[in-house]
Amino acid sequence: MQTTFLRVVTEAGAATVPADAQFIIGRARTADYVIADSRVSRRHLLLEQTSGGWVVRDISSNGTWLDGQRMPEAVAVDDELRLRLGTPTGPEVVVHPEFPQGRGQLDEPAYDPGYDMQTMLPNSSGYTPPRAAPRGPGRPHQGPTSPAQRGRDYDDYDDRRRGERSGGLTSLEQEHERRTTYRLRQGTMSIGRARDNDVVITDLLASRRHAELYIGRSGVQIADLDSANGVFVNGRRINRIALEQGDVIAVGHHIFQLEGDQLVEYIDSGDVSFEAEALNVWAGQKQLMHDMTFKLPGRALLGVVGPSGAGKSTLLNALTGFRPADKGTVRYAGRDLYSEYDELRRRIGYVPQEDLLHTSLTVRKALEFGAELRFPPDVTKTERRNRVDEVLAELGLKQHANTQVARLSGGQRKRTSVALELLTRPTLLYLDEPTSGLDPGMDKNVMESLRNLADDGRTVIVVTHSVAQLDLCDYILVLAPGGYVAYFGPPQDALSFFGKRDYPDVFLQLEAMPGVESAARFRNSRYYVPASITAPSARPAPEELPSLRQQSVLSQLVTLSRRTMAVVASDKSYLRLIIAFPFLLGLIPRAIGGNFELSATQAKQLSPNSDGPTILLIMVLCACFMGMANSVREIVKERAIYRRERAIGLSRTAYIGSKVLVLTLITVAQAIPFTLIGLAGRTPQSSLILGNSLVAMLIAVIVVSLSSAMLGLLISAMVDNADKTMPLLVLLTMGQLIFSGGIVPVHGTAGLEQVAYIAPARWGFASMAAVGDLNRISLAGVNRPDDPTKKINPKVVVDPTWQHTVSTYATDIAAGMAVGIICIIIASILIRRMDPKTVKRAPATTAVAGAPPR
Repeated sequence: MQTTFLRVVTEAGAATVPADAQFIIGRARTADYVIADSRVSRRHLLLEQTSGGWVVRDISSNGTWLDGQRMPEAVAVDDELRLRLGTPTGPEVVVHPEFPQGRGQLDEPAYDPGYDMQTMLPNSSGYTPPRAAPRGPGRPHQGPTSPAQRGRDYDDYDDRRRGERSGGLTSLEQEHERRTTYRLRQGTMSIGRARDNDVVITDLLASRRHAELYIGRSGVQIADLDSANGVFVNGRRINRIALEQGDVIAVGHHIFQLEGDQLVEYIDSGDVSFEAEALNVWAGQKQLMHDMTFKLPGRALLGVVGPSGAGKSTLLNALTGFRPADKGTVRYAGRDLYSEYDELRRRIGYVPQEDLLHTSLTVRKALEFGAELRFPPDVTKTERRNRVDEVLAELGLKQHANTQVARLSGGQRKRTSVALELLTRPTLLYLDEPTSGLDPGMDKNVMESLRNLADDGRTVIVVTHSVAQLDLCDYILVLAPGGYVAYFGPPQDALSFFGKRDYPDVFLQLEAMPGVESAARFRNSRYYVPASITAPSARPAPEELPSLRQQSVLSQLVTLSRRTMAVVASDKSYLRLIIAFPFLLGLIPRAIGGNFELSATQAKQLSPNSDGPTILLIMVLCACFMGMANSVREIVKERAIYRRERAIGLSRTAYIGSKVLVLTLITVAQAIPFTLIGLAGRTPQSSLILGNSLVAMLIAVIVVSLSSAMLGLLISAMVDNADKTMPLLVLLTMGQLIFSGGIVPVHGTAGLEQVAYIAPARWGFASMAAVGDLNRISLAGVNRPDDPTKKINPKVVVDPTWQHTVSTYATDIAAGMAVGIICIIIASILIRRMDPKTVKRAPATTAVAGAPPR
């Protein structure tokens, strides 16, 4: 019998579908019936009446289940249908025909969703659902009634119907929230953060004057006004380009689409899908990940667990783009994350296992420096401070704003690391072992914070070894050794799928079974939800990140230098140590008596001065140790911070430059009191430069200290663990003892002389020896004035780098500076190894000839 109406019943209520209408059930606010569950697609079911009767069509990406089997694309509604959305245990929707009055009526079905929606506790069926995002109960959608409202509202019922008749909503409408429509006018229209722009963007990632639109008879063109974060058209950064209908323009988190004579604005609200498809990763001949495939709706919290060696870190690197998969695709809102990484990386937040914080700073200070590096230079101090306050309030850290990071609890410190990432409002947030080392209470606190972040409009993916709070996740991904998917789905179904009582038993089972068997077992189970399959694409070879950055190199240099100085100043114990260091070290050469003058024997013959070389040797060794001690941990202790900031556009030149600048200030400040204490009152009376031998000695000490500091910086860039720096510090200091030439003759010794060329102590000792005329005071008495025919003892070697001449002194100083510069260059090359890698990208696009001038 032909039906007129269709009845839809869920745990939240019921609705009647009118005749001759299309009715959408989904998670999006634009659906006719909204089900706020992360397993439900934005547009999940389409109910429509055809010539043969009512039909339910599955238009979702997550799938629909009927009687435990995945439903075909379309099913006729001849009788009552009980459908599960998203997974076999997803939200239930009951659909049944409703006859016109007088022709008989079906009874309302007895609805048993498996749990009490108010208490979220299992009822008689024993099922406990995943936690749904608090976005309101299911409700029928009411379209706008006025034409004016339809012109600007994304919920426009008629426009949506036209989109459905033309094959569905656009990808932007499916994945983003429509906000405003701007009518284009002839001439120039400006886009930016300032209020006087024609198109105002309330996003701190946008510059005050970000871009301009040129509208003429020949069409529409857009130009980037040297913005900090760039303008992207269809995923590619542009300088200037002509626009075509349907082109997508991205500025920060805001997206615009050219539609006729209008520019339609969308905003990335975080309610977008995310999927990994057939990801494969190799390390040489070994495959670390095998066909990793899963799909998430927006605002979902995914927990990634598995035994050691299952590939959790490999997966995280592939999903973030830090180390892209060799084959496969990662999609965000249907867009390829790898090929459009330059644009999409602004929406990614990443919190590694190590805290991204300088622990001696206060929470507020750490976040303010982070904001200064992440936002464009035209963002004011007040704007940055307001954003910091918002993030502190969002994560419950306001009462700890002025607390030193080192004094926070483990959970508070991890939330501060998350706060640093939330400054730019990312809609994708990855965390690597955020609860590692925390007690159960802090573990729950951190996971609840992540649950709230997902509910507020982010997709959160957390890699963890802790399984106690997995019920807070919407989905869990269980990996088997070798990088296989052993399970993906709601956490409530995981243990029943594995047939175990707890996760330790699950992990033992996975370790005992080959990964390929675990993956096959899951694919053949009723819990497996097949994703849409497309051919995997090969990834190009990784290369370094592009030069796109929020700040200029000079601006970053100033910010990083200020931060490093703030870190030093806030660490009181370290500050006291570097202040006391030169005074304590200066006492060591002072303990050695003597000076640089010759003394006469009882026979009135001049005798060699053995005190002078000893004083110089101790001065050089102390200066080398002082310089290297300042810098040997400077880079390695910030590896995690550097990697993350490099991924968001940090300049390598600015980073190394800030270290050199701060180390120079500290080392020079230390060298002055050290030299004065060690040498004041006993330097040679004659001088090579400036009429004062103490000044010449001070310059030599500064050069050898700075050169040693740069050598320490090189060591810090070379090692991967701060604990390795101390043995190397001792080893290198002892090496300077040999290479200086103060004990073992270096000049003329094959091999040793050549290696000594790259030792700071060699040139520091030589420059001070030139000032002190060490050749003369060391050889006194060998060529006696009373016997000029006596030849030089062949065992005494005269070092030409010790000659008491201005040219020799200048050469020694220049050589010492050259060693320091070489160390800086090598350190800059070495830190490239810490850079996150991503795939190759095309250069910014420039418009065709004839574009209006900038």
